[in-house]
Amino acid sequence: MTPDAHTPQATTAPADLVQQFVAAVWNRADPAAADRLLHPAYIDHAYQPANRAGLEATLAQLSSSFPDHAHTIEATVAQGDLVVLRMRLRATHQGAFRGTPPTGSPVDVTVYRMFRVADGRIAEHWGLLDTTALLRQIGATPGS
Repeated sequence: MTPDAHTPQATTAPADLVQQFVAAVWNRADPAAADRLLHPAYIDHAYQPANRAGLEATLAQLSSSFPDHAHTIEATVAQGDLVVLRMRLRATHQGAFRGTPPTGSPVDVTVYRMFRVADGRIAEHWGLLDTTALLRQIGATPGS
């Protein structure tokens, strides 16, 4: 694949590419950035379906339930074509989430993500969110 004006340069460091992705796609929900940064054969191991549609559905749910959501990268580890991030997700529960009506509660949870970059684009993603902490913070679990 030859990069053009609409694709990242193959020389962009994988960590830089992933940081661009978090800023543009996770924090701003910019579909043009997703077009530019995601590999055509993108696989998402964290969502169903395990492709871009799963990512888009997750982003839509996040934006509906927590419209002010912001991901902050706290640590980045890169090795070859792999990039691992430890992030904080901060938001306010303003829409229904997994059956829990909006509470107005702030949430602050840890998120881990790993990406594989190929041909200057993100080809794969794995993710782990502290869902138990998030549900506790919105009052959706006993002992909240």
